[in-house]
Amino acid sequence: MAHLKRFLNIGLFIPGLFVLLLASCTSGSGVFVSKNKIVLAEQYPNVHFEQEVMIARISQMLIIGQMSQDERADLHFERGVLYDSLGLWGMARYDFTQALALQPKMAAVYNYLGLYSLLDEDYDSALEAFNVVLELDPDYEYGYLNRGLDFYYTGRYNLAEQDFHRFYQANNQDPYRALWIYLNELKFKPNEAKQNLVKRAPTLSTEYWGTFIVQYYLGKLSEQDLLDRAKVFVDPQSPEYAEILTETYFYLAKQKLNTGDLDEAETLFKLAVANQVYNFVEYRFALFELDKLKKADAGEQTEPMLDRRKTANIIAD
Repeated sequence: MAHLKRFLNIGLFIPGLFVLLLASCTSGSGVFVSKNKIVLAEQYPNVHFEQEVMIARISQMLIIGQMSQDERADLHFERGVLYDSLGLWGMARYDFTQALALQPKMAAVYNYLGLYSLLDEDYDSALEAFNVVLELDPDYEYGYLNRGLDFYYTGRYNLAEQDFHRFYQANNQDPYRALWIYLNELKFKPNEAKQNLVKRAPTLSTEYWGTFIVQYYLGKLSEQDLLDRAKVFVDPQSPEYAEILTETYFYLAKQKLNTGDLDEAETLFKLAVANQVYNFVEYRFALFELDKLKKADAGEQTEPMLDRRKTANIIAD
């Protein structure tokens, strides 16, 4: 999840069948996706050069360096974080496991491993890992977010509410924390969800792009307004460009999912993934949501959900 965000949103024109298919699926999101036009971040071959150099250096130190177990654990952890940021989650998991073997009380390692278990739909292992995180460090904020996500995706919305509120209370200016409370409330007390988001909105900081997504959710901004504001928010050549597009597409997709527009939701989740911001919660859970949609199409059981027509009526109010 992003911290301080600035963003400029421009159209990247991509000819071909892929764009046409996307456009046909997203008629309700025509500002971001329309015929022969799709808004995506530029991808630069050398954008991860520094991370790759750091991985090489750490790898060399681990081979030839003389160091204590704690120092070696720290290096495995640091390399794991770098691998995670590059989307090499299998390599990251290996390093985190090595770090844990050397230093069993690293809360951040348990947090990463729990997150990977959650994304693998191993909910019990994920919950166990997040519980350990919070036992080792009760102030580890993202342990509450991730445990809340575990509860959310297993339909235990009352428990998710407690963790999402704890996460929100640590920083009530962060719109992403308010958004997850809202998305969770839609599942088990939808009549109150929008009203509660309205109450939280005044404290949200406009230093975060997500504050404008909240305003869009509340009907204070149209999708065109959202795009116009995006155009003055950050330099289009900066990494935040891809980050904010990832966030925007993810939360637009969640809105479509909650109103029953499954085809549009699927396309928007794919666009969130297309920006390749591998270490963002929105990227990770866009992949997760896509897998759930695929399983639903195949007739497999998915998470408990409210009746979509009921939810759609409430969101429209």
